[in-house]
Amino acid sequence: MSDHGQLYYNGTVRTIDPACPVAVAVAVREGKIVAVGTKGSCTAALGKGYEPIDMRGGALLPGFIDTHMHPVLLIFFAMNCDLGGVASMADLQQNLREALLKKSDDSWLIGLNFDEQSLREKRAPDRHDLDAVSTERPLAVIKHDGHSVFTNTLAIEAAGITASTPDPEAGYIEREEGGFPSGIFRETALQLVMNSMPMPEMQVLMDSARSTFQRLISLGITSAGVVLQTSAEGPAGSAGAFDVAAMQLFSELCPLSLYSLLITPDLNSLDGLRNSSLSTGPNRLGGIKLFADGTFGSSTAYMQEPFSDDPGKCGLLMHTPDELYNHMAAAHNAGWQVCIHAIGDAANRLCVELYAKLFREFPCSERRHRIEHASIMGADVMREMAGLGVLVSTQPMFIHSEKGWLPRRLGTERCKTVYPLRSFLDAGIKVGGASDAPIESQDVLHAIQCCVTREGFEPQEGISIEQALRMYTLDAAYLQFEEDIKGSITQGKRADLVILSDDPFKVQQDRIKDIQVVRTVVGGKVL
Repeated sequence: MSDHGQLYYNGTVRTIDPACPVAVAVAVREGKIVAVGTKGSCTAALGKGYEPIDMRGGALLPGFIDTHMHPVLLIFFAMNCDLGGVASMADLQQNLREALLKKSDDSWLIGLNFDEQSLREKRAPDRHDLDAVSTERPLAVIKHDGHSVFTNTLAIEAAGITASTPDPEAGYIEREEGGFPSGIFRETALQLVMNSMPMPEMQVLMDSARSTFQRLISLGITSAGVVLQTSAEGPAGSAGAFDVAAMQLFSELCPLSLYSLLITPDLNSLDGLRNSSLSTGPNRLGGIKLFADGTFGSSTAYMQEPFSDDPGKCGLLMHTPDELYNHMAAAHNAGWQVCIHAIGDAANRLCVELYAKLFREFPCSERRHRIEHASIMGADVMREMAGLGVLVSTQPMFIHSEKGWLPRRLGTERCKTVYPLRSFLDAGIKVGGASDAPIESQDVLHAIQCCVTREGFEPQEGISIEQALRMYTLDAAYLQFEEDIKGSITQGKRADLVILSDDPFKVQQDRIKDIQVVRTVVGGKVL
């Protein structure tokens, strides 16, 4: 690549810049966009000695921004057994047996990306189902949403869990008659198991990190909002206490720019990170991640009415409202962006009420507080949320994964307000797209297709291709206070770019996911 610059030409440039939505060429020098427009004007801006890059009729877009992922978990998950799409209990067991045969050591076998809703039996595996796979190796299967884990008996024993082990706060152990764990652990109870899983060897982790970051780049992702634990508090349990240290170690392998969302019980513990690799160069420390409730998949999302397929449950809160508010206020007053996981309608209503209280008691014009997921919400809550300026980071691929069973769990009427993308935008709420990786695929083009088509699920909430692209570019940058430096192809902004084989505006809507990423450029460097 020439040091003098690059000229991108012979394609359609979708700038996502309202001032100049479409162009035919872009000039880049020293990692910045120096001109956008015609081939002649861009050539003139570069002068002599540039590298011409023929897009061969493809489309040039801003690099994609994923506003919410768990990178250390993603790296860890990539090393283990993928159970996505298993169709029966026997299929699950056979997949695990085959994975055991490939393991050369005697460590735990961990299965990932599992959803019992895909099984013919429509039930979660218990310890007896997994004992049929192995009674000699601890075995743990982590649910697709990351909020439940299913184990064999040996894993229960290895974790030191017995009939007398109490349910942790904001979690529960499903039990057999007599009180012994059935092998099913929900919400914070899964940390009892996760805390006992051995850490992989460092070289194996580094190799997985390298391939994981390369995969993200291959999908056109140039920036990521990364959720990192600083203690045992969080979905990864005690292993999550190494998140920050691991991410700093991996940063030398990571070509993406990072915006960190931190899970921490002690804001003062973050002071030492202000001069770390997470807050230098293109990387920034951004927000504090809090949890309001659980998930639809584990029937732990905090709902106003019971689940349709489990009338005895309305989900649960991770904290009392006062505890949650105190965490919010502490982060807000310390200058952090607040980002709260909320799935259920009651959880989302509570979060918006607490944000309203927060702004009344501690007015601040520019914090850009967020709700992560915001999965189901009524119009009245949206109106209040828009008035407060609270933002949403949402995961369109949840539609792809959940559309088959959500009507059973929520009923047809409530489904009308699930993942309400159009309603959010109509209300004036800014929305950023995300994967929640490793929970969902990081394929941004597939997610954009889900935004537009919704794969037939409540299609009235579908949005335009332009709106969907903004969710992963300019509006995603806004969620991270970075709209002035990235998110659109605009003169002066960072040259984070992606060349696609086809223009998303010109292909059939159900073929957007088939578009290929031809080239990904981060800060002017072709990766």
